[in-house]
Amino acid sequence: MKVQARLIKQLCWTEKDLPQKIRTKHVHSLHPYLGKFVPQLVEYFLKRDMKNSKLICDPFMGSGTTLVEANANGVPSVGFDISEFNTMLCNVKTKQYDVPQLQKTVDAILGQTLAVTSKSSLDDYIPKRTQIGVEETNSEYLKMWYHSEALHPLLVFKSLIPQYDYQDVLKIILSRAARSSRMIAHYEVDFPKKPYSEDYFCLKHDRICHPTRNSKTFLKRYCKDVVKRLSEFQSIRKNVYTAPIHGDSSVFDFSNIKISHVFTSPPYIGLIDYHDQHKYAYELLGLRDNSHLEIGRKKDGASQKAIKNYKRGISKTIKNIQESSFDKNSRFIIVVNDKLNLYEDIVADGGLTIKKRLVREVNRRSGRRASNFTEDILVCGL
Repeated sequence: MKVQARLIKQLCWTEKDLPQKIRTKHVHSLHPYLGKFVPQLVEYFLKRDMKNSKLICDPFMGSGTTLVEANANGVPSVGFDISEFNTMLCNVKTKQYDVPQLQKTVDAILGQTLAVTSKSSLDDYIPKRTQIGVEETNSEYLKMWYHSEALHPLLVFKSLIPQYDYQDVLKIILSRAARSSRMIAHYEVDFPKKPYSEDYFCLKHDRICHPTRNSKTFLKRYCKDVVKRLSEFQSIRKNVYTAPIHGDSSVFDFSNIKISHVFTSPPYIGLIDYHDQHKYAYELLGLRDNSHLEIGRKKDGASQKAIKNYKRGISKTIKNIQESSFDKNSRFIIVVNDKLNLYEDIVADGGLTIKKRLVREVNRRSGRRASNFTEDILVCGL
């Protein structure tokens, strides 16, 4: 029997109730990521349905929102993602740091990058390139989407990373700077259609804008911001088990793991290509591309065949977890916009039933991305 949906007013935050500064507190905005849910959702359920949880799992970890909030609330957690970038990002967010040493490291690599790429030292630098490991990139993507003046400091920064500690933090800084340094229109940051090598009329600023040629400004900005955000999280971070795992949760062996709760927001069908949104990071850092394993990716569309494959992929993960790690008290909480009414079948095929169907209104966005919609929160169990 279909469970009646129930609107939860406490979760229908407006922009005034929950401004962006709070939604993106500390490490939640360490790096831009499309498709993440607000951390306050996890926090709400951690203080209610999951307050006595022994281990929380997020099988579609994404940028790590569930794991970050679980850690901040002192609850052990484990997450899985097929994306090497996502796993690295979550590891960086949740790791423990010696903040003074981290600051020293970031200052040192930035200083060395700026010294190497300064105009006065450029002529001296070029003959010595091989000595510090800088090479011309073979990536056609990087050559197409970056002005040579912007790409050069990024490659220098990359070449210096092996000399320092906290290398994954430095890679995240580099990725953020690379995202902002692309020759793209300011109004197409999330989904750029083409590189702009010439001046263009900007729909965002209502004037003529210029393609980016200076990545050093962004390296400076994000060196400062990343350290600040990591430092803020260290003040509330708890010393509990927090494990972001690079792997496929649909086939992972959960038999030795006792999961109390799952809290996750699976990918929406036909909406985002999760690897492609960080294409610059994969090209610059040489990360492994597992985009062929994505469930519901945008390039596959939303045809009947795509829907069938999507349902099979999500239910396979649910079934894998519930068969090997669930008992009658375990709960699988799914945040999704179920406008195609797929999740009754998905949950049933995974061996669970929907115990509660909660609804929240989402109406915070403004500007070009303004839109109102609802999210379903499905509380499922055996």
